Amino acid sequence: MANSSKDPLLDVAPRQSFGSLAWHFFILGTTAFGGPPVHIGYFQTRFVEKYNWLSSTRFMELVAMANCLPGPSSTQVAFAIGILHQGVLGGLVTGLMFLLPGAVIMTCLGFVSHNFKDQIQDPTSEANAVAICASAVGVTLVFIAITGLVKKNVQGGKLGLICFTVAAICTATSPQPAWLNPAMILAGGLVTAIFPDGGSTQEWHVDTRENHGLSPCMGALVIVGFLALAVWTVYDSAVDHGWLIPFLTAGIFVWGGGQVVLPMLMLVLTPNWIHSTIFLTGIALAEMMPGPLFNISCFLGVQLSLASGYPWLLGTFLCWISLMGPGVALCFGVMPLWGKLRTFSFYSRALPGLNAAAVGLLVSTIFMVFGALERRSPWPEGSRAVALCAYALLEHAKLGVPATVAIAGTAGFTWSYCRNNGLLGM
Repeated sequence: MANSSKDPLLDVAPRQSFGSLAWHFFILGTTAFGGPPVHIGYFQTRFVEKYNWLSSTRFMELVAMANCLPGPSSTQVAFAIGILHQGVLGGLVTGLMFLLPGAVIMTCLGFVSHNFKDQIQDPTSEANAVAICASAVGVTLVFIAITGLVKKNVQGGKLGLICFTVAAICTATSPQPAWLNPAMILAGGLVTAIFPDGGSTQEWHVDTRENHGLSPCMGALVIVGFLALAVWTVYDSAVDHGWLIPFLTAGIFVWGGGQVVLPMLMLVLTPNWIHSTIFLTGIALAEMMPGPLFNISCFLGVQLSLASGYPWLLGTFLCWISLMGPGVALCFGVMPLWGKLRTFSFYSRALPGLNAAAVGLLVSTIFMVFGALERRSPWPEGSRAVALCAYALLEHAKLGVPATVAIAGTAGFTWSYCRNNGLLGM
């Protein structure tokens, strides 16, 4: 351990060493399947409940902060946890260990998909059925993770009302404007700031030793740089109609995580730059892989680079950093300013509402991922059955995620093979 003294802001555990941070987040980077809501659940189970790296209240603050920013929310939380323990370098270690395994896998799958694109584009193929059944397991993982977060972090009628009102508003609003997520977070905080929730509001003494990475001045400079990049992107997107600028536009301006970013990218890139079935296959593969859904940028980068004769390594990196980079950089800029905000009593009263609203945003994604599965599946009834069986395997039989995905994929392959060979009478 780098420091054995207890930090009141982390509540229980001392700061972790770089080696410990790297190891734990590498494990998650290779095993955290299921998308942002599931990742948040993994983080809470591992770092709050099992290892006591930080308190539940502090953890949900980071979740609320990430949901106020554009970009990959679970990835931003991964960077933020590292920043709390070891500053900027700690954030880079935890974030990259969480990101890179999935990014490498998605890059390799991009090559595989390019070589087998004819089979994948066929909606009746076994490959398509395997991808759909694996996606059904992803829907189940989202449901399990979100219901767990609600039980652990939303206590009492007032916070429950905030949580599910936010979820209902986000579910009913389609398409969601960019301002909706941060507005819902702030509205939830305002409710408990004005009408404090006595059972949840916690008082603490802020320890100035807490690591926020950058100084407030440097954080402000990062935010100014982000805004300057946003202005340039607005100009460039009006004159540049290539396949790279949509990744940067999505990385800067889109809130709501991968479930919101991916439809936006699909609208711009298909069918001119990439076939819609290949794009949907990329979504299914990203849901099957560990790490954030934003790693689909590696899959798409390989496809787009090879199709246009661009160097694949450079093209893949540019797509990945354009989609992932702006939100991550903004996280580093906001962390020290968020730390200053925590010193105000108004914030401590608002915190329960902020956290409840953050969970509400995640609740709304249940319907989003389920709807996406229903639209892509050639047999919606079968996909629902797979999702229910996956729940039984994961929650009651306590089977691991990889094994459950393998069983679901086998079921999809078997169904498609039997259907294509007339064995089902369909």
